[in-house]
Amino acid sequence: MATLKEVAQAAGVSAATASRALRGVDRISEQTRIKVIDTAKRMNFSLSRSASQLASGRTMRVVTLFNGPLNTWFNASCLEGMVEVFSPAGYDLVPAIVVTQESIRRFFHDLPNERNVDGIILPSFRIDHAIAEILQQVTIPIVGLDTAGHTGLDGSVTLDNATAMHDAVQLLHNLGHQRIGFIGHPQPGVFPSSAQIRANYFIESAQALGYPPEHIDLFPSAEDIIKLGYDDGIAEIAGRVMRSPIHPTALCTEMDEVAIPLIEKFRSIGIRVPEDISVIGFDNTDQAALVGLTTLHQAPLQMARMAAQKLLTLMNHETLDEPETLAPAKLILRNTTARYMPQSAS
Repeated sequence: MATLKEVAQAAGVSAATASRALRGVDRISEQTRIKVIDTAKRMNFSLSRSASQLASGRTMRVVTLFNGPLNTWFNASCLEGMVEVFSPAGYDLVPAIVVTQESIRRFFHDLPNERNVDGIILPSFRIDHAIAEILQQVTIPIVGLDTAGHTGLDGSVTLDNATAMHDAVQLLHNLGHQRIGFIGHPQPGVFPSSAQIRANYFIESAQALGYPPEHIDLFPSAEDIIKLGYDDGIAEIAGRVMRSPIHPTALCTEMDEVAIPLIEKFRSIGIRVPEDISVIGFDNTDQAALVGLTTLHQAPLQMARMAAQKLLTLMNHETLDEPETLAPAKLILRNTTARYMPQSAS
């Protein structure tokens, strides 16, 4: 088998250029890259991964740090999108899960001088002061994926939650709903997620459209709801909606996985959707289309691809043309929203 030096000589380039061409991670001309690769194939040469790592000072490993289970619709979509980008570039993607502030501190502390990975992607974290302080001490590139806040990040791809919630509230306003509410997740994770900021944008949008405070209601995940478990938590939220003094005729929810079981619970007790109450979800999961849910569509697969491309650029010591990208969410009209029709007095 030929050596790297012999391949370089046959291709008419230096050994360093041949190594970069075969690794495919540095910027060289496409003509040179093709010439080196063709020469290596002809000479039956294979660049060992360990030698490549030693020569480049890279581990060829990227960590994505999740704050919840990997099998959720959002997290699974993110993993798929990142693998599509990193695998062809020769990087291994290592998913990790943190569930407490202490576990995230331990994760970064255990990175020996940040040399056991080349980059990190943070999906769906809400970057508060404590996390930002940790991130600012890390010396490898970090890219946020739908994170709330950018402090300590080198790049980000963020969903435009503010415009999304404005579009949802605007729809309800145009449909004549005068009393509206927002439903949070009955079992939020330990870490505050970016999805939880949607309640704030809901309130801001409602106030901007002229809804008085007494016509807006929030149904947050109070401690007593969290202890009930998911199914009973949804049932308790449905009860609170029906007992609410403002008696909302339309609801926005934090995500589809809240909206769908909530609609089922309403219908099981004789509350018609959308005739009695309109409901809007968020995400546009596969189940949303099946049940005809009006919802806001986001594309975590495409967002993950963009975040991975940003990290690749940074790991190649190149400058991002657009460090912070804002991804739109699109309102999808289906069957769970309708014009408000006041009940006639009998």
